[in-house]
Amino acid sequence: MKVIKVINNNNLCVLDDKGKEQIVSGKGIGFGKKYGDTVDPLQIQKTYLITDSELQKKMITMLREIPSEYMVFANDMVEHIKKEYPSNINESLLVTLSDHIAFAIERKKGGIEFTNPLLDSIKESYPQELSLGEYCVEQMRERLGISMTKDEAGFIAMHIINARLDIKMSDLYDITKMINGCVEIAEYFYQQKFDKNSVFYQRFLTHLKYLAQRLYQDKPLPKNLSDDDVFVAMIKKICNKHYKCALCIQEYILKTYKKDINEDELITLAIHLKKIGINAD
Repeated sequence: MKVIKVINNNNLCVLDDKGKEQIVSGKGIGFGKKYGDTVDPLQIQKTYLITDSELQKKMITMLREIPSEYMVFANDMVEHIKKEYPSNINESLLVTLSDHIAFAIERKKGGIEFTNPLLDSIKESYPQELSLGEYCVEQMRERLGISMTKDEAGFIAMHIINARLDIKMSDLYDITKMINGCVEIAEYFYQQKFDKNSVFYQRFLTHLKYLAQRLYQDKPLPKNLSDDDVFVAMIKKICNKHYKCALCIQEYILKTYKKDINEDELITLAIHLKKIGINAD
């Protein structure tokens, strides 16, 4: 590896033997180094491979400003998260999580704690991501000696969700509220609570997640089912009340978020609602 930039005494930006830029860390690894020098592999304790140039710039800035133990901790947490989602995590997570953890710890030391207004919605719609957030908070207590509230687990979960869905953090609030709101509309319509452990409820929830994601990424919605007039008529007949509930969800999304769903989505929602097991026909 050849040095292309000295970040500080403990971090270097290097070029590997395949021509890829990497950031490497190790105690004293950058001391006395200059452009073109060779790096001793035995000194490398951590390697960060970030392909996006803007993310790499942010990473370099953070390595200069954030204690190295926080960066190492965040990297370990990202590696753990990737085991749960091996092929669906944006590389931005290392940067955003490192920055968030450092800021959260500084807030905690200053006696400042934030309440997460989305915690209940995250627990409802993204339980797996919240569980990973709770794991990170527990590891923070064990490894860094910093105790955080469950609200902090929710904030970390939001970064994980953002990295999984590859959406803007500013949109995540609305997406989470939309999903939760659709469930509340349906439960109010049927005047009963869904069995949250039901396989069919989980499928309904998963569909709502992808629907909300597509709406906020302006991706086209499917238009296959509605092309079959006979099929549409049949669904409206055998799932009459469920289709009416789907219409209520459509109205809620349109009025609250100014986004519309098509006939295919109405049919799909009606089928999901029927499978949940509500006697409403």
